[in-house]
Amino acid sequence: MNDMKSVLLSSAAAVALSATLASPVMAYEDVSVVAEGGHGFVGLGVISKPDYEGSDDNKTTAAPFGRYRWASGRYASLGGTGGSETAGRLGFNLITTDSSENWTFGPLLQYRLKRDDDVENRQVEKMKEVDAATELGVFVGFKAGPWSTELSFAGDVSDEHDGYLVYLKGSYELMKTGKVLVALGANTSWADSNYMDTYFGVDSSNVGNSGLPFYNADSGFKDATLSLTGVYFFNRTWAVAGVASYTRMLNDAEDSPLVEGNQGVGDKNQPAAVVAVLYSF
Repeated sequence: MNDMKSVLLSSAAAVALSATLASPVMAYEDVSVVAEGGHGFVGLGVISKPDYEGSDDNKTTAAPFGRYRWASGRYASLGGTGGSETAGRLGFNLITTDSSENWTFGPLLQYRLKRDDDVENRQVEKMKEVDAATELGVFVGFKAGPWSTELSFAGDVSDEHDGYLVYLKGSYELMKTGKVLVALGANTSWADSNYMDTYFGVDSSNVGNSGLPFYNADSGFKDATLSLTGVYFFNRTWAVAGVASYTRMLNDAEDSPLVEGNQGVGDKNQPAAVVAVLYSF
């Protein structure tokens, strides 16, 4: 079992590069930014995102993302998970275009960065550190014309939060020309009680010297996000993109002392933004 975990954690190193991505980057996976006849794209984005999930402080960072598509229609994609999470996702679509031009399905690997004392909030930095987590799961998606949707599941395999999450996302291409693409996206995530208690709960084991009141977080929908993506193509190879998103924390996540509950130190409103350069090949 330990050997298996070592392999999974080693595999997560590839995902770790994208683990600083926030929800806006997911929008790139929902729109076609690959030039006709191309195989894929890579991008580098400058991202402003919450310091931690539920924080009222944003930090700026840079991170890569992209997708490679084989002639069969199978592809590998690297991006974020959604909401205000600080986690990256590596997914593999196993369905060929000969089988279906609309459906996608395959495994995914997620890497969730730790929450330590490197945060702006002085109370949260005094809590016990939450180590990085590796998660495995599966996704299924459907695309028809300008519409696309995806349902995915991911569960912890690193014994960090021992929980699981369910994601639902969708997008609609508002405009698509030879030079400009604009898309509207929406997503929400549901988390079980183990995940919620790890990232939003406060008890004797993790309170540290924070002075935050004890709080038990139950399972439920933890957030909902709206995003707007714009891409401008200079030519068949280069493009620039911008994404603005707004995430609203929900239910027991919103009521957590780490967010906006009793003596809350964060914010239920989670804005994020990305400016990125894309290279298609």
